[in-house]
Parts: sequence; C-alpha cells; structure tokens
Amino acid sequence: MVEKRLDFRIGFLSILTGAFVGVIVSIFRLAIPYVTTFVQHLLAFGNESILQSLLFILSFSALGLIVAWNVKKEPLIGGSGIPQVIGKLAGKLEFSWPSILFHKLMGGILTIGSGLTVGREGPSIQIGAAIGQGVAEKAKLNKDNQKYLISGAAGAGMAAAFNSPVSGIIFALEELLKRTSRRGFLSSSLTIITATLVSITLLGNKATLVIPISLKLAGKNYPYLILLGIIVGLSGVFFNKVILFGKGLYAKWQVSTTIKSVFPFFITALFLLWDPRLIGSGESLILMPFNENVGMLTLISFYFIKLFLLVVAFASGLPGGIFFPLLSLGSLVGNIVGSGLLMGGLITNQTVLVFTVIAMAAHFAAVVRAPLTGIFLILEMTGGSIGYLLPVALVTFIAYFIAELCQSKPIYEALLGLLLKNEPSVQRS
Repeated sequence: MVEKRLDFRIGFLSILTGAFVGVIVSIFRLAIPYVTTFVQHLLAFGNESILQSLLFILSFSALGLIVAWNVKKEPLIGGSGIPQVIGKLAGKLEFSWPSILFHKLMGGILTIGSGLTVGREGPSIQIGAAIGQGVAEKAKLNKDNQKYLISGAAGAGMAAAFNSPVSGIIFALEELLKRTSRRGFLSSSLTIITATLVSITLLGNKATLVIPISLKLAGKNYPYLILLGIIVGLSGVFFNKVILFGKGLYAKWQVSTTIKSVFPFFITALFLLWDPRLIGSGESLILMPFNENVGMLTLISFYFIKLFLLVVAFASGLPGGIFFPLLSLGSLVGNIVGSGLLMGGLITNQTVLVFTVIAMAAHFAAVVRAPLTGIFLILEMTGGSIGYLLPVALVTFIAYFIAELCQSKPIYEALLGLLLKNEPSVQRS
C-alpha cells in the first residue's frame, strides 16, 4: 500500500502546531530582552562602587535560585534540550510536555535574559517539540505521525528563533529525523513555514544579525579558506572536548542542584563586572569587526573566557543552549585568523569581515556535524545573498572533515549519551 504524501488531517495539525510554536517562541523571544535590560541597569549600578558590586553579585545570584527551582521541578529542561528531543524521537526518553513547556519557558527566560553565556535557540527547539508532542497526543496520532509533528515543531522552534525557515527544515531532516518520507517532509515543512510566518507577523522580518555591508570574497583569497577551515575544525573538536569535560566535572561535583544552578550566576557576575562586553550569548562579539575591532590578544582572551563561561553555565544543567555561543566562538576564530593574515599584509579588512561570518557556519558543522544546516543558517541569519555561498560551503566542509578525521563525536549525540547514562530513570527501552 502506497503511503499518502499528506492527508488533510495531518496537514491541518501541522499548520495548527506551527501557529502555536510561532506564538509561544515569539513570546519567549520578546521576554528575554526585558530581563537583559533589567540586568544591564543592575550591572551599571554594580560598577559604581565596591558595595554596589557586592549587591549586584547577590542580586544576580538570586536569579539562579529561581532557575534552580525550575530545574529541580523538571530536570529534563537542562541544557539546550536538543539531546532530549533526539532521545524522544528515538524512543529512548519520555517526558511530560506541559512540564517541559512551563519550566523551560520560565527557566530559559531568566537564564538567557540574565546574560549568561547560553543561547535561546536550543530552548526554542525543545519548546517547539513540547508543543508538537502536546498536539500529537491530544490528536491521538500514531507513532510515525507523532514523530513528524514533534520534529517539525522542533524545527519550527529553531525557525522562529532565527527567522530561518529553510534552516529549520534542513535541521529537522538532517539532525532530528535523519531520513524521512514525503509525508514527514511535507508535514515538517508546513509546521516550520507556519511558525515562521507567525513569528514574522509578530516580531518583523529583520535578520537576526544585521550585517551593515555586502560580503564578497576575491578569488585570490580562496587559498586562505583552507587554513580557515582547518583551524575552525580544530576549534570545533576542542569545543566538544571542553563541553563534555565540563559535564563530567559537574557530574562528579556532589552538591545540590541549587548550588550548581547558582554557581554559574556567581561566576558570570564577576566577569561582567570586569568587562560588560562579555554579557549574553555573543552577538556583540560577532559584530566587532564591523564596528571597531579589538586587538589580537583581546580576541584570543574573549575566545577562551566565553568558552569558559559557556561551560560553567551550560554544563551545570541550566536551561540554555550552546547554539548561538558556538556560532559566536566560531566568529571569533574567523576574526583571529583573518586579523593574523591582515597583520601579515595578506588580506584586506573586508576579507576579515567575510572570514568572521563564514567561520560561524564552519564551526557549527564541526561541532554539530550538520553542515547543510550550518550553511543555510548563516545565510538566513545574516540576510546574506547566495553570492558568497561557495566560500561558506568550502570552509564548512573542510571544518566538517577535520572534525571527522579527529573522530570527534557530534555534540548532541554525545550529550544524549551522557543524559541516558546519568539519568537512567528517564530511559525507556
């Protein structure tokens, strides 16, 4: 019997799910800047005197107590949530979608909005998946159709977070479903496109990263792309090792969830008082070369400090993702390589800007091992034209193959393995 490409009921549920995801993720995106603005005012207050610095550290750490309550109530909201979604789709994890939805929203808004080095994109994916699971269960869909709706809703969460429908579709197919039927493709695409339309209606169609100039790369600079791809690939391997090492350290740290949740807030508060540019997931670091770039030593220090702050926050189990931080770290690598070549008189300032942008896609591919998602994500995020697709693709696949040669396990696959090992109570055979 030939499977229907898409029946009207699944089509309607896909559109309905997409609408729900678009609204909820838009609310999530709107709420985060309000918390960030409050924290920035608090940080300015804290920089005025030593006493006020202490008050800032205490107030900032108090946010961790609220987040800790959410994590204790629903441990599976920890991290980005993408490994949990992959585990659910593979039949290895089960969880309550209302609990995930409520606590991920509340905990994620406070964690990400506070300025910790975590991103909103992974949480948006888990929020989307929870909505998809809820609709699928209410509609009493069979196993295959549930999988299509959950994966489509997860991709819709990503699309609504970035205004990136093409990347959302590719992510759902490349990272979540791995392979699918025409019905799965059409159902996921309907959900993702609907969510994006709703998000654009509510928040506008502005690119996530506004690049102020047109990016072009002269043919004479293509040989340097090989060097860039190799270094970014090695950075991706290093990134995965550090993240997994951090998870291992937290697993061995025999203290309460409350202490583990407050600790990243305390450490981040100290660094923010030292340099406010370290706030957030790293958007300002990506845009540095488009404004007034900093020196090589500062770039290198930013790379290691932001990676440290990411590990401290993410590995603790707080509800926040590595998605955007890994892109910002990739941009720093591109900036470092480009600035080094510029100092040697080998490239121009314009080329440094191109290296900064395309290194993000390459770093994503090396870390996540989803090269097509990385390529189209950066094009959509930056409002980029297809004109620099070839250099993006070249650097991305070089970085991908470097990670493969180093036998670096894809990060979400590795994190799922750790989750199943450390949380056997949530595993289902």
